[in-house]
Amino acid sequence: MGLAVSAKRWCSLFYRTCQCMGDAMVPGRCVACQMPMQNSTSGFRRFVCSHCEPLIHHREAVRCKRCALALGPRLQAFGWTHCRHCKPMVEHGAQAPLECVVCSDYLAPVDQWIALLKYGNNHGMARFLGHWLGTRVLKLGMDLPDVLVPVPVSPDKLRQRGYNQAALIARHLGRHINRPVTTDWLIKTQELGAQATLGREDRLQNLHGAFRATRRISGNIRIGLVDDVITTGATIQSCAAALRKAGAESIVTMAVCRTPE
Repeated sequence: MGLAVSAKRWCSLFYRTCQCMGDAMVPGRCVACQMPMQNSTSGFRRFVCSHCEPLIHHREAVRCKRCALALGPRLQAFGWTHCRHCKPMVEHGAQAPLECVVCSDYLAPVDQWIALLKYGNNHGMARFLGHWLGTRVLKLGMDLPDVLVPVPVSPDKLRQRGYNQAALIARHLGRHINRPVTTDWLIKTQELGAQATLGREDRLQNLHGAFRATRRISGNIRIGLVDDVITTGATIQSCAAALRKAGAESIVTMAVCRTPE
């Protein structure tokens, strides 16, 4: 029985490895629309065709520095740098500041790209999303983190899916901005029910104490907390709280997309 299980795991690992190699070694199709395209080694044209590339640049927006919600024209006219939810917190110092960078709102077709990576075992999509996020980070000219820490999944979820999509994105993001990735500084200690249907306050309560840092962290280390999607910010806040408890002082969240209000 043990040998059968072991063989099954090795076969699964071999299959995923071959698939990853295939994603990396068989260029020529746009990751967005799957149409054939000319091979290129520069920028986004390595991943998307000339028709889909404008979709990427069109999604840039002025966003809340703390939670990455898009700021409408009225708030921009008043010179606000934070959304109506975060502005009181920042002004009154109710919570430690948390920077946040995303590429896009969680809308079509980006939601489909995330689903391909998260549920479709499409590891090649992680290369594109990591590159996109890295390009966005460098364009903003922000202080880069010293190390990237992906939001962890539970051991049960990792065994079920076989990979952590945030870790895959972080790996390719790290290559783009030349920063190391560590996957063992933060762990998820609780297996929770589905979060998608919960509101912000319920998510915060549900995630309280769900993550734990595995080591003490020097205050002079700037951490990049990486995820695929920010929905309400509850997961990010819970992870950041665990990292701060371990000594972290400077944290920037980096995610591919943010669910709009």
